[in-house]
Amino acid sequence: MQSRSFLDTLSHQKRLDSKSYFKVVRTARLFIVVMLVASIAVFVGIAVFSSGGIGGVISTIASVNPVYFLAAIGVVFGGYMTNFLKWRYYLKVLDIHMPLPQNFAIYMSLYSMELTPGRLGRVVSAYTIKRVSRKKFMAVLPIVSVDIFTDYLGFMLLSLVMGALFPAYLPVIILVDALLVLPFLFILSPWLFNSIKTKLLRGKLSEIFALYGEEYFAAQTKLHHHRVYLASVFFSVPAALLNSLSLYLILIGFGLHVSILSALLVFVVATVVGILSFIPGTIGSSDITMLALLVSTFGVSSAIAAAATILTRIVTVWFAVMVGTAFLFYTFRFWENRRMGRKVKPRRATR
Repeated sequence: MQSRSFLDTLSHQKRLDSKSYFKVVRTARLFIVVMLVASIAVFVGIAVFSSGGIGGVISTIASVNPVYFLAAIGVVFGGYMTNFLKWRYYLKVLDIHMPLPQNFAIYMSLYSMELTPGRLGRVVSAYTIKRVSRKKFMAVLPIVSVDIFTDYLGFMLLSLVMGALFPAYLPVIILVDALLVLPFLFILSPWLFNSIKTKLLRGKLSEIFALYGEEYFAAQTKLHHHRVYLASVFFSVPAALLNSLSLYLILIGFGLHVSILSALLVFVVATVVGILSFIPGTIGSSDITMLALLVSTFGVSSAIAAAATILTRIVTVWFAVMVGTAFLFYTFRFWENRRMGRKVKPRRATR
């Protein structure tokens, strides 16, 4: 029997057994491996064409103050924790209860799928929540889609603030923000979904929405409310800000005295340009843009700009993937135990 691809599995199965789940995860991880190779190639290319070459960039990276580098990791992780509070809020709205350790592990495992196209890989976490909470899959799936949307919403609002402070960048920021909203319109609006699903959607994507559409909108009513989105902003905007602050801290770690607003602008614009490339994780496009902006904005050498870019991308992209993957492996126990015939019973988070 021919094995199914990631999209094949999602478009043909509402109920995922253990064997199919692990197959989907293995397929999704292939995206991560491909993007890792691509990212390393970008880092090497940046280093080769910088002043001092690879050796100069490596020595520059080694010179960063570790306190500020760890602080950059800390603020990024703080962003994860802020978004976790948003995640718990969604679960509360939908009346889904899980022990805190299991809930946290499943949430953090989301980051293992950051580099799958459109973050589609995050859907696997919905199956795990279903397995642990004993809720229907369609009662869980809206958490994943709305969480992704509000993550983008937080970044969009932050980028608009930066565009207002630096008007020269406002047109491209508005353009990208509009592009970010478009894919979510037919996910969040049942009327628009029903209007365009037969005209614009084709192939596997069409099959997925045909399979899940009606049930999905019936389940997401509680989350699709202005109060929920307004509450989400109080979590997603600070999380986006914390993530963006990593570049500023790394620049300080190199002994540079830079404006925090300018550093935030560089990070936001680099991310905006990366989004325009439609490459998962904005690999390559954000790196090169950040490098160019660091040189032009702060007048630093290309070696320092390359080192700062590489460290920032490691902290904001690959740190998430590594931590998320570790938690993904941890969540395998929720599937393996049942596969071996033992049920996982939710427990209170007390020891």
